[in-house]
Amino acid sequence: MDRVEKRKTTTILIVDDSELNRVMLAAMLGENYEILEASDGIEALSVIQKYETSIDLVLLDIVMPGMDGFEVLKVMNQKHWIDTIPVIMISAENDTSYMEKAYELGATDYIKRPYESYIIHRRITNTLMLYEKQKRLLNMVEEQIYEKEKNNSMMINILGHIVEFRNGESGPHVHHVQTMTRLLLQCLMNKTNSYNLTDEDVLIISTASALHDIGKIMIDEKILNKPGKLTKEEFEIMKTHSMLGASILKELPTYQKKTLVSVAYEICRWHHERYDGKGYPDGLKGEEIPISAQVVALADVYDALTSERCYKKAFSKEKAMEMILDGQCGAFNPLLLECLKDIEDIIEVSLDIDAQMDVNPSLVTKVTEELLDSRIVEKASYSSWRLEKEQEKRKFFTAGLEEIQFEYDSAIEAVTLSEYGAKLLRLREVIIKPEQGEETFLGSENIKTLTKALHQTTPVNSEIRMKFFANYPEGQRWCQVIAKSLWSREEEPKYIGVLGRIIDIHEKDTIYFDNNKDITKGTKAELKEMVQQLEKVFDSVRLIDVESYEVIPVREKKSVYKSDKCYNIFGKKETCKNCVSRKATVKKDQCSKIEFIGENIYETIAKYIEIEGHPYVLEMIYKMRDEMISDPLGRNDFIEGIKNYNQKFYRDVLTGVYNRRYYDEYAKNMTQMNALALIDGDNFGIINEKYGHAAGNIVIYHIAKMIENCIRCSDVLIRYEGDKFLLLMENISSQMFEMKLKRIAEAINNMVLEEYPHIRFSVTIGGVHGVLPLEEAFKEAYQLMEQGKKEKNHVVMKRP
Repeated sequence: MDRVEKRKTTTILIVDDSELNRVMLAAMLGENYEILEASDGIEALSVIQKYETSIDLVLLDIVMPGMDGFEVLKVMNQKHWIDTIPVIMISAENDTSYMEKAYELGATDYIKRPYESYIIHRRITNTLMLYEKQKRLLNMVEEQIYEKEKNNSMMINILGHIVEFRNGESGPHVHHVQTMTRLLLQCLMNKTNSYNLTDEDVLIISTASALHDIGKIMIDEKILNKPGKLTKEEFEIMKTHSMLGASILKELPTYQKKTLVSVAYEICRWHHERYDGKGYPDGLKGEEIPISAQVVALADVYDALTSERCYKKAFSKEKAMEMILDGQCGAFNPLLLECLKDIEDIIEVSLDIDAQMDVNPSLVTKVTEELLDSRIVEKASYSSWRLEKEQEKRKFFTAGLEEIQFEYDSAIEAVTLSEYGAKLLRLREVIIKPEQGEETFLGSENIKTLTKALHQTTPVNSEIRMKFFANYPEGQRWCQVIAKSLWSREEEPKYIGVLGRIIDIHEKDTIYFDNNKDITKGTKAELKEMVQQLEKVFDSVRLIDVESYEVIPVREKKSVYKSDKCYNIFGKKETCKNCVSRKATVKKDQCSKIEFIGENIYETIAKYIEIEGHPYVLEMIYKMRDEMISDPLGRNDFIEGIKNYNQKFYRDVLTGVYNRRYYDEYAKNMTQMNALALIDGDNFGIINEKYGHAAGNIVIYHIAKMIENCIRCSDVLIRYEGDKFLLLMENISSQMFEMKLKRIAEAINNMVLEEYPHIRFSVTIGGVHGVLPLEEAFKEAYQLMEQGKKEKNHVVMKRP
């Protein structure tokens, strides 16, 4: 279907009140163009109206009698001629205000007199080339939309005709409903803006209307094609076709977000609703009924009345109008009834014309123009935003020198590396879908972790920092990723990409046996040599067997600290609650903590290693010197400040476990936790009433201890509120997680208190495995816990 009109010559309209100027311009342009002339603004508009599709360019003077050039531009805007006909202003006016006004009104260019012949030729050629490309684009988009809608319409009509074939209805029923729907919607658009309808909406709704009775494919043919009146039972079965049709569409999970399917669902389900609420299946009333279903309902009724069916003969057009307007077919939107009266005279002609076409071409053209107009507006606002974004990038990247920098564009799913980064990593500068590529140096799992963390950012809190073990060309190395998420400037910002820096921190975070071998794996001889080197730096270097918490001798020379158990060094008689070696073992990574021994402060770095295949933790301890403590209030205040801060702000006074503040400020953002449980007392209120709050406090204290006895030191227990506890666990399977929860519930149920032996206590636990972020997991756990209370089930768990 070729809609581009091809002509041998380009037509230019010259508008100027000076005949001399018109002659000079015509002479300059020569024989390459066909020239039309107008001596004032009114004549110019008359010529444009007459030859609209033939005019390729207007050369327009500003100062003219009667109607000046600016008024011509205003009318061209009102009639949308400016969208397809470029205008170059030619004037002796040099005031910048004239130029600004011309551009504001849609002029493509502004040429000042006097001018050179070459300038006129060059600028006219450039303008014509630009608009010719735009016309080709418009035509290509229109053709694509036309073919797409043609194919969509064909497939939907096939489904509609299958239903008609079973139903014994007239063959053209689907086409008739589509045409009536289109006519009613177009009329409604002219009457009111209340429904915010566009030409694209008209195309989608009229196309989807073909599926209004698809539910009848599931109704018994004996009922569908019964020649007489249906019994009450048969009519109730027939009425189910609207819900059946909606059900068919709802079971298309791949297409649920598609506009066509959602509109078709509305039409299928509600095209038998009536404006007074007396329709079916849901009894919707007035504007509760989607406008798509309202329009199709009226179109369906009109065609049903004017067509022959197995149970009746066709009514005349006049009789059908009378029945509908009298309310004999139910109540309809008064505005739609007005529209029906307005289109009454063109219905039959339109039905005949549409029957010969696959898709209405004028509607496709309007949709194309709407589509391109919206893209052009987006492009204009995007240009200024792009400048701001580039400035933001420059500011962000100045923070690092000779480091890998990257940008991720979510629209095309591509990463662009800086020239330095691409050269260092020996990768292409542009990588499409990096999570799927084998060449990515971060690795697909690390990228998934990074992506998940970035999707939890917000326009306000947009920066994250993470450490990864990456595949550099010379081998695996530790790196730090500092990334900043980018967001659109819409009222509801959308995630659109990432700016990032990757910093090599391997030398800082990795300890070596020698210049080539990593500490994480080695032999006893290598370990001995490495410990000897580390003791020159650290106050104590120890090898820990985490299963027994014993310090394993490495060298003949004894360590500075003589102890059998690892915790003795800190003056403790039992395992540390915050055991850093246990955490390092669980993570198979490096962890650290600060400990206080008297007036001294020590930092412990625990590194997971394997010696000849056996797992250990290497602990490196150093004493923090006075110069390391930068607090201006002094050493004692610094020590006390840290102690008091941890106890006051992040620990529950009664139980000693973490408190709600710790969850809100820190724990809920953890990404390594893969299991969450909410533990809630069942009869705590009764205990408080019967035995007093002191007894209640004792119960809560012992519940916390019971839970701690059932979990690992790497797990996080939080007293969320009252008798509710929150448990966070990492690196645990769903089966083991469920076993732990059942063990906790059983332990608490069997708990006997010395002070109150008659008190019996139980808990209900809602557990969620494999859900991130933790805030979402918490919501699901809360619902499961409530469900457990109703069902008297102590442990309710959800697996992914």
